[in-house]
Amino acid sequence: MQKKMIRAPQRFRNPFEYGRELAPEELVDRVEEVRVATNTLLEAGKLFLIGPRRYGKTSILHVAARRATESDGAVVLRYDAEAYPRLELLAQRLVADAAKALLGTVERATERAGQFFGRLRPHLTYNTTDGTFSATLNMADRPSGGDVPVITDALDGIERLASTVERPVAVIIDEFQQLVESGGREAEGQLRSVVQQHAHVGYIFAGSKTHLLATMTGDPTRPLYNLGQRRFLGPIPREDFRAFLERGFRELMPSVDAAAIDRVLEVAEEVPYNVQMLAHTCWDVLRQLPPTERHFTPAAVDTAVEQIARWQDGVYTQLWMQLTALQQTALMAFVRERGTALLSAAIARRYGVSTPSLQTALEALRTKSVLRDEESFGTIRLKLVDPFFGAWVRLFAGV
Repeated sequence: MQKKMIRAPQRFRNPFEYGRELAPEELVDRVEEVRVATNTLLEAGKLFLIGPRRYGKTSILHVAARRATESDGAVVLRYDAEAYPRLELLAQRLVADAAKALLGTVERATERAGQFFGRLRPHLTYNTTDGTFSATLNMADRPSGGDVPVITDALDGIERLASTVERPVAVIIDEFQQLVESGGREAEGQLRSVVQQHAHVGYIFAGSKTHLLATMTGDPTRPLYNLGQRRFLGPIPREDFRAFLERGFRELMPSVDAAAIDRVLEVAEEVPYNVQMLAHTCWDVLRQLPPTERHFTPAAVDTAVEQIARWQDGVYTQLWMQLTALQQTALMAFVRERGTALLSAAIARRYGVSTPSLQTALEALRTKSVLRDEESFGTIRLKLVDPFFGAWVRLFAGV
């Protein structure tokens, strides 16, 4: 007697991804940004890509680097400056990766590295286990002038190397402001004096401190002014996100409530990472229900928001406890009033604080990266860096 096969229940894959670099087919919109970034890498251009965290810079850089590599065989050296506590470590990585990618064999790289990176006097080693290079730089007896010159010497060496190959060569440095925040205008001047002379290497400098980078690259008195193109990332157009969300939820249920999609975009403030995270959570909540009970409604979105707030309770509680009483009051006012008319006399009376004190507290919340500036169409508006922290405040801080 033939045994009857028992099929495992169908398991859908959640179409909404967050917390990793997205592939080209997963990006929503950002077509123009990817095009400009890819061209910069291939044409030895210079681009400043500026946008708040969670707006998708990392995924744009990933896709652009992948396209440049696959279409034209480009060598793209990509780094996050925040991952390196000292600039010397970033310079070591730049030298090692450039030597491996552009000099080829271990013997050739070891023999010729000094020809291109002479001032750094690099010593290259090769790890036979994982096939990686590492570099040690001789930092003794280097001229004074801050930490940035070690980076400029590394970039100069990559420019010399790039001039000897026929492939496009490019360097991407994310959170670029880390390189110059401590060194100020002197560091900016050092970088400009080197990078502006490079004709064989493309550069993308990306960063999330929008106010700082806008000033650094847009003030005619600053050294980095007009060094390259500037692109500011804003929210993804609502219609593009709406279509993307509807496609994803239709994999789970036949009908999708348009009001629920609007609720996702409203709560997540149309920030790509936040939208993906909230949609992912909504999808998982609904997937656990029987098919006949899966109704994607604004109420279901609110359930997912509360779930995220509870998951992050430890982080949010710690952040809340680090705020002063005045800053907590200012944050509650911001959440309750939805960030509008906060410096009016009526708001000050309502929350029992003076307008100058409220303004000082809001500025402190910006400094602590609880709030951020959003520049759009000639206006600057304060927004929560993490809107789910705002949801936590509503749920657990008595707002």
